[in-house]
Amino acid sequence: MKFLFDDEAFSFETLRTTGFSEYGGAQLGEVIALAGRVTDGDEESWLNEWSALARRVHGIADGARGAGHRVSAREAYLRASNYYRTSEFFRRADPGNDPVVEELSRLSRETFAAAVAFFDAPVERVAIPYGDTTLPGYLFLVDGDRVARPTVVYNNGFDSTLEESWFAVGAGALRRGYNVLAFDGPGQGRSSGSRVSSSATTGRTSSTRSSTSL
Repeated sequence: MKFLFDDEAFSFETLRTTGFSEYGGAQLGEVIALAGRVTDGDEESWLNEWSALARRVHGIADGARGAGHRVSAREAYLRASNYYRTSEFFRRADPGNDPVVEELSRLSRETFAAAVAFFDAPVERVAIPYGDTTLPGYLFLVDGDRVARPTVVYNNGFDSTLEESWFAVGAGALRRGYNVLAFDGPGQGRSSGSRVSSSATTGRTSSTRSSTSL
């Protein structure tokens, strides 16, 4: 099945992003409109259009926050975070030294953190000891009662990020009464500064045109 693009990787990644609409990670209308502007299979076009959409939605979020509209701000910040992540997905030539990847990844993290500030349920940032460093994570809590609850521990996939875990698992689990601990593993997201693993972590490298599952 192809979704909006003939290019297999573009189709997969667009479906991946759009699939998070259930939990606020995308709006179908925004994605369909964007697909009409992206040249199928052209990674530079993909980067330009997705990052432009992310920045536009980011601006909507900032405006809503400034006007005191907490729900609108939260919703827009969540979409912006997911769109920023999507925009740099195919920049895999040297992501650890790519200023474009660095900027867009940072904006994805920052907009998600801005959304978290408007969540109804408590969220705690955590640092998990790992060797001589720590792995960044979020503890999403059902409520602030501090009672024992079943907890999902979620380690994202190789090409995923901590922030994406909210859409993939976190939001749905909280609705069902589970707390969620999500984190970036070695070589993922913030734990390495890029999504490329070194031999000292997982020993895997990223393929520019591969579509890996979460």
